[in-house]
Amino acid sequence: MSAYLQLGCAVFFNVASYLVYRSIADAIPRIWWPVFAIGLMFGAANTFLFARSIKAIPLSVAYPVFTGASFAVITVAAALAFHECLPPVHLLGIGLVMTGIVLVTR
Repeated sequence: MSAYLQLGCAVFFNVASYLVYRSIADAIPRIWWPVFAIGLMFGAANTFLFARSIKAIPLSVAYPVFTGASFAVITVAAALAFHECLPPVHLLGIGLVMTGIVLVTR
């Protein structure tokens, strides 16, 4: 698996783990722990894939791409899944982050 594909999968699992955590924020205490365990597994997959990707991608590139892409995708996913507010300034910020990712990876 290519390093950038591993990095992309790490972003996916990072986003998935935070969406899982957000989904249990208001859960009934007796049933939240199995879902939380799934979030932990997503987090473990995220960490494993990120660690593998930085073997081939410089950390000075991988970390900004990982955090920027995670921020952008989590923001949009939370707006879609949880009907959180997505004002135009957030969209502008996502655009700037994506521009930064393009510039960092060149």
